[in-house]
Amino acid sequence: MLERCWQEMVRFYRHSATGRRCTGIVHNMNTPLQVLSFHLELLEQKSRDEFETLQDCPPEIQERLGPFFKYRQNKVRQFSQEVQNLRDQARSIVTQGLHEENQERINLDLNQMLEEELELFVANSFFKHQVEKDFRFQTGLPPINGHYIDFSQSFRNLVDNALEAMEGAEVRKLTVETSLEDGRRVLKVGDTGAGVPREIRPRLFEPFITSKNSHNPPHAGLGLFLARRLLAPYQGEIQVESKPGETWVTVILPV
Repeated sequence: MLERCWQEMVRFYRHSATGRRCTGIVHNMNTPLQVLSFHLELLEQKSRDEFETLQDCPPEIQERLGPFFKYRQNKVRQFSQEVQNLRDQARSIVTQGLHEENQERINLDLNQMLEEELELFVANSFFKHQVEKDFRFQTGLPPINGHYIDFSQSFRNLVDNALEAMEGAEVRKLTVETSLEDGRRVLKVGDTGAGVPREIRPRLFEPFITSKNSHNPPHAGLGLFLARRLLAPYQGEIQVESKPGETWVTVILPV
């Protein structure tokens, strides 16, 4: 147990150092992204000028040059969209870093926090390309007064667990939904993975308990343990229901 704790501590500090470097890189990306955006605006203005000029040309010239103009216009539009995607992702990373560095308790919008976290999962190619996603957030949830990182880290652990459970599944569907039930905020994370083996269900919330030992490096088995510890100060309750092909993790937070 002590050896596993030591390994996880080393892994944590490695990830922490990498995270700090990544935040610096993201900050440095802002300037070139702004330059690219500026030049794209110039190209779009130039395209509008070219279109007006093309409209004044004889029909035979329009017929010859029109397809080239449309092709270039589409490429500029695609390029502009990709640059905007990069800017959005950079802003999300910086915003998350500011939230997680904040030592004060703040009023949190649970739905907004979930949406911000899910946007960052787009960097995971498995999540982005191979997983069907079903997100349903009930509007008007009462805010939660607490530390952003307690909820963001807990949710990240639950989604990581769900994605890892579906890596070998034929059907890969991630469901995230929120609701207000009996005066309590309810968050549900569902996956279509293999399910939790019956023999480890009674010990799911113990550290280093996992059914994913085939991972290299081995899966830490800390997701549910940490989520429960982080949400305990908010009287958060976590329930797990699982069968082959379907697992639901439900987080209940009193209002």
